[in-house]
Amino acid sequence: MNALVLILPVLIVLTWARWVRPGQSRLEGSRVATVPIPILARARMHLAAGALTVAVAVTLASVDAAPWWILAVPAVSYILQVLVPIDYTLTDIGLRLGWTGFHRWTEFAAVRRAPGGARLIGVQRGRGMHVWLSGSRGDDEFIHFLKQMIRDAYKGDRTSVPLPVPPGPRRGRWFVDDGDQAVSRMSAFAGDGSVTERTPAGIDPARR
Repeated sequence: MNALVLILPVLIVLTWARWVRPGQSRLEGSRVATVPIPILARARMHLAAGALTVAVAVTLASVDAAPWWILAVPAVSYILQVLVPIDYTLTDIGLRLGWTGFHRWTEFAAVRRAPGGARLIGVQRGRGMHVWLSGSRGDDEFIHFLKQMIRDAYKGDRTSVPLPVPPGPRRGRWFVDDGDQAVSRMSAFAGDGSVTERTPAGIDPARR
């Protein structure tokens, strides 16, 4: 077997590893909500890495370093990545994507619209963060919510940001901490409305 073929499995492992940061994913602050990323948003999120692995597989096959059936390997890997659920976890101090590192709101200076969602702009040209959205009617509310969280973080205010309420009553897969089914105040953020909302400790629910 040509040693070049080992490039592909290493690359595939890296595409999975970039979503996992062992020891760096500890949450800070009180959890506000858990927002699932819809499957179409996950497809866009993994598209660049998936296309790169397919391109490497095509190159290996075209130079006879591997058989053409090797194209199925990156394709299956991409499909599995899209199928694996991944969430945004928001707290009063910051947010985390899946199992990656936790980011404080004060690491960001602004929120901008970007292809596939929005971009959190890093402070003083620091590293930003892409926020993948569903393309649903709740995107604008979510972006406005992020702007409020960043603004209030600089003010030292953890309690003044209200969770936006999507239009119309919705019931079913939305739950609050007491276990009762309720209308979700963040359900429009995800394509299927599957959002878990939590009340931060020490915050009077009437202030939300």
